[in-house]
Amino acid sequence: MVRVAFVPDAFERVKTFVPGMDKLIQGGFPKGHVILVAGTPGVGKSILCSQILYFNAMEGKKCLYLNLEQNSSRIESQMIQFGWDPKKAKNLKLLSLDADDPNLVNFLLLELKNSQYDVVCLDSLDSITSNPVSPSNLSFKEESKVFAMDPLNMNRLRLKSIFKALGQSNSTILLTSERVESPGNQGGLTRDTISEFLCDGILLLRIGSVGTAVRRTLAILKMRLTKIDLFAHPFEITETGIRLE
Repeated sequence: MVRVAFVPDAFERVKTFVPGMDKLIQGGFPKGHVILVAGTPGVGKSILCSQILYFNAMEGKKCLYLNLEQNSSRIESQMIQFGWDPKKAKNLKLLSLDADDPNLVNFLLLELKNSQYDVVCLDSLDSITSNPVSPSNLSFKEESKVFAMDPLNMNRLRLKSIFKALGQSNSTILLTSERVESPGNQGGLTRDTISEFLCDGILLLRIGSVGTAVRRTLAILKMRLTKIDLFAHPFEITETGIRLE
């Protein structure tokens, strides 16, 4: 099955620099799009995003890795493990923030507005959506609507505001999100079950059995302005990073 919804050569693309991946998305992500990177814990979401940002920074693009789950030193150590020296990537900014900070969302949106990054990773979106919503997280216009809302609808409103602001930043955004695969999962790709409908693209990373082996796979489930195949492509985490087979 193939989706086609693009005009050749009409859109600038951001390369992933992941061997075997760019050919699956016509040379890269459409510039300025918001891409959801979903998967179970330990499947390689952070490694994939680190690899994309590091090599884009090495090519001269201004990149931000905003981490809400680990400190910057751990991200640096992970990158060094694959032979990526963060000190050589002068255009890469690694920033760790407290996910419980009530001003987190406002800080993020202000940082994107003022710094004009080319590529940004937010790791992870769950760190924001799992926190309770208060009117202080919303604009005055939105705040006037929340009094008749339950927490679920308030979270929907906040997410829509975040995605709208991300889309207006002109940055290419990667958002990681943990997928819960269990008998109770009704098919949602994210914990909030909303983000998959708001983003421009979806990468789904999974670990599963293929015959007698356990393999990691990457499927491109959605990518606006791009032809995709929807197949699950096996990949490896090698000594130099992720490589699609």
